[in-house]
Amino acid sequence: MIRQRFRRASAWLGVVAILLGLLPGTVGAQPADYAITGGRFFTQTANGGNGFSVVDAGTDGNGQAIRFWAEFQRLGGVTTLGYPASRRFVGSGGFTYQLFQRGALQWRPERNGALLSNIFQWFQDGNQDPFLKSLGVPEPIADDGSNGNYQAAVQTRIGWMTDPAIRRHFLSSPNAATIRNWNQDTAIELYGLPMSRPERSGPFIVQRFQRIAFQLWVEDVSGMPAKGSVVGILGGDLLKQSGIVGGNAIVAEGPGGTAPATAAPTSTPIAAAATATPVATTTTATPVPAAATAWRFDAPKLYKNCGTTYVYGKVKDQAGSPVNGISVRSWNDWGNVFISGSGSGGREAGYWDRIIGSGVRAGTWYAAVIDGAGTISSPVAVYTFTDSCAEGGIQQIELDFIQN
Repeated sequence: MIRQRFRRASAWLGVVAILLGLLPGTVGAQPADYAITGGRFFTQTANGGNGFSVVDAGTDGNGQAIRFWAEFQRLGGVTTLGYPASRRFVGSGGFTYQLFQRGALQWRPERNGALLSNIFQWFQDGNQDPFLKSLGVPEPIADDGSNGNYQAAVQTRIGWMTDPAIRRHFLSSPNAATIRNWNQDTAIELYGLPMSRPERSGPFIVQRFQRIAFQLWVEDVSGMPAKGSVVGILGGDLLKQSGIVGGNAIVAEGPGGTAPATAAPTSTPIAAAATATPVATTTTATPVPAAATAWRFDAPKLYKNCGTTYVYGKVKDQAGSPVNGISVRSWNDWGNVFISGSGSGGREAGYWDRIIGSGVRAGTWYAAVIDGAGTISSPVAVYTFTDSCAEGGIQQIELDFIQN
């Protein structure tokens, strides 16, 4: 019996080391980080003085500076996200990402800011839930019964936060000095909605969210967080361990952000879909850089419409003529994927649409052309419907895709 308990305790300590990064060359070493032009260089997740830089540098498609350093600080810095665990890389739909130990920042041009990406959906899309389960992270609940209704999904999934300590941590601002008006909506924006209920796993309770997983310690374990502590699991590190993100993106930079001493692998990082899909089953699209896409979209036309919220448009060739048989994928941050074939079902040549619902349906949605293999073949269009159909409201969006 004593021997069995020892083996069980040793196994859990190994799992803890992986989840918290208590392995050689990671958090435990804690070498210095220092200021560089535009940001800071961190050596905590690499060896030999190498590391990863977090900077405000480069511009997005709208000509705005990509400010990962400013956004990293705004969201609570190391306390919230841990140390950087990758370089910047281009992932799904041409978005720019950077991994941190507890999450992945995604630069969003339409917001002129960064959000945490839905990395725990990446695990699901990459068939890595068994890998997470072996580490004590719950599998996602397949269906919340909301049938694509966002408000219903929020009500149901917030109700899954039955552990008071995890719920309190979720609803507390990670950086009260800069995020002053913190509430449930901003918590969802940062962490996403719950994907599971809390589950006991050895000396801790874990609850999985779209963008992070929280671990509540319920036993005293030497060298581990104190009993009652809630900490974020190192999801960014686990993305690397599982192979979901790899290649050049995870090769450490030389001191100060210079080129590494050894040549980087030529393979590109593998990233799953940028949006989470706990509400509906989706086909994962293979990410491609925006510059390599076969299609582009014109500036959308925006209208108010009190009767129906929807997006529609035409798919056209280089000469502006309508093209039939092209797939347009639309989705939101909670999945709800729909694929519309241009000109299908006897509709007007080149026409595609996505009906969100009757009346006013506020929310942000995405659309992109995909090829026959499900690969995104255009930049991702991001569009937001407003909560009012008064003058200036947006419930009807015309969005055309043009062949390059």
